[in-house]
Amino acid sequence: MLLAAGLLLALAHGVAAQEFDCVAGFCLDQPVALDAPDAGWQVEDWPDPEVCTQVSGGSLPDGVGMLLRDGRVARFEIGLSGGDDVPSPVAPFGIRRGMSLAEAGARLPAEGLDVDMHKHAWPPGLYVTWRDATHDRALRVELPDAEVEVILWGRADAVRLSEGCV
Repeated sequence: MLLAAGLLLALAHGVAAQEFDCVAGFCLDQPVALDAPDAGWQVEDWPDPEVCTQVSGGSLPDGVGMLLRDGRVARFEIGLSGGDDVPSPVAPFGIRRGMSLAEAGARLPAEGLDVDMHKHAWPPGLYVTWRDATHDRALRVELPDAEVEVILWGRADAVRLSEGCV
């Protein structure tokens, strides 16, 4: 069913389902074993990491992290781990850190867009969120200033979370 939903998403929005739903072999809703020996995961020390935590490292590309909820991939993240010296990977729709609002906005589908004031950097900061409610997918770019700093994509409810699991 997930594959069919991803395929419909790809056809409707011109983004390959694999590109949106998976990164480096990790896919949305897939369980991830953080306790595997020599996996190299960097796990945030949150109160209950089995319920919700952010991870990076392992076999993920530099600069990409994941939010896990109940041990399963809920979203992918760029700009929350790895520091500023890590080259920006490309997110779905060709979006990357450092793009202007105009550049990022031109790449997002016109339908399903919301623009909100940034929680910690207003003015001029913004959140630009694309949602596909039919397939429970979303992508959010955070622009605290004039450039994209953070990119989140995956399950719509997980993308709405602006500070980890809150």
